[in-house]
Amino acid sequence: MDSNISLISSNIQKKFPFFGINKIREITRLVFEISKRDNINSNNVINSIQEKSYEKVKESLLQKRYPKTYSIAKKENFYLPDINLTDEQARLVSGKFNPKNIYYTKEVINSFLYNRIKTLYANANFIEIESLKSFLKKEKFSISKYNKRRENLFLVNEKYDFFKPCPCTKNVKCCNYSILNIGYGCLYECSYCFLQGYQNVAGIILPCNLPDFLNREKIKPTANKMFFLPRVGSGEFTDSLIFDDITLFSNDIVKFFKENKEISFEFKTKSTNIDNLLKLGGSENIVVSWSVNAEQMIKENEYCTPTLKERLTAAQKCVEAGYSVGFHFDPVILYEDWKAGYKKTIENIFDFIDGKYIKWISVGSLRMVASLKKVIENRFLNNKILDEELLLSHDNKLRYDDNTRINIYKYLVDSIREQDSSVVVYLCMENANIWNNVYK
Repeated sequence: MDSNISLISSNIQKKFPFFGINKIREITRLVFEISKRDNINSNNVINSIQEKSYEKVKESLLQKRYPKTYSIAKKENFYLPDINLTDEQARLVSGKFNPKNIYYTKEVINSFLYNRIKTLYANANFIEIESLKSFLKKEKFSISKYNKRRENLFLVNEKYDFFKPCPCTKNVKCCNYSILNIGYGCLYECSYCFLQGYQNVAGIILPCNLPDFLNREKIKPTANKMFFLPRVGSGEFTDSLIFDDITLFSNDIVKFFKENKEISFEFKTKSTNIDNLLKLGGSENIVVSWSVNAEQMIKENEYCTPTLKERLTAAQKCVEAGYSVGFHFDPVILYEDWKAGYKKTIENIFDFIDGKYIKWISVGSLRMVASLKKVIENRFLNNKILDEELLLSHDNKLRYDDNTRINIYKYLVDSIREQDSSVVVYLCMENANIWNNVYK
């Protein structure tokens, strides 16, 4: 793969001197992606072009870049942004969270969490700030700073966003999930993570006033017959358990939902940080669910995370402690041997867990807002997930084409039901047409 974009662009300009800046930019993008995917020198791609006009050159390269979908996709489905590669590669650092700087607002200093943090990180720099909003106005955010987020912890009182409906994509079938936000930011380095293109804070944010929001007046989830109980869950903007040994949030959460069994609560995680959960003991309406993937995809894309076996072992322990469990195949990523890889993961799940303890399994394919593509290229230059044919959809997200997604879901749903036909399996962030084709 050639990562010298200026050189690629210059060589294209030499071959096509009458192409304007925007045309050169698009052709450079296509040559770069073909060169990267096929692991060949960019000059070989450029020299293979026989066409002369811009329209013909672009058409030829699009056919090479999108051989499966070129004939069915519209021109506007091909996303060809400019390329701005930097040195902002992700820092693949594992280990415990040990922030150097702890920023806090005055209103948190009497909270349990603030005083616990003072004890746990006595050697850190404690810095009082007026508010997170005012702090962010003074600090210019960058991906380089995002890469150093392990160094900074922000302790605040949350006022608005503790509890809200899941922000479903437009026109998708909604599962009426309600989110309890218990933090913002994650230590894991998953190549596809939306936070790397969404987060504008160079650190981890933890709320110090969770107990204020654990009451029936504020938690009013929407019922959904598919899941038998109204569902509330954490894990939208952070991993539900990755900081639990620090925050001990599970103490309050488990206690509240043990007393409110008519609501189902879900801890979504990739973590094995379950010691506190095991001490508390579970309840059937409290679901600990793991994001899972094919083992090859975990190794190639879910950096600094526990292995599949470690996640399933943790799930087994949670079942023994009285919790229900769930699993999320999200995102499913296409690769050469994807069927065998995902089938093996499904078999592993049921080797560890009896289906009667599994509340639900969700399936969702790789998708991302278009702007995330350039962030991934910078942070994970050698990624393979962008080599597949991701098309721009109506909601400005890059996705596999409809038929590919339908085939993925049918295969996984059938493979799960081969193991246990009674387990609830649903699709995540998909429209009614996809649902109807998968479950017809």
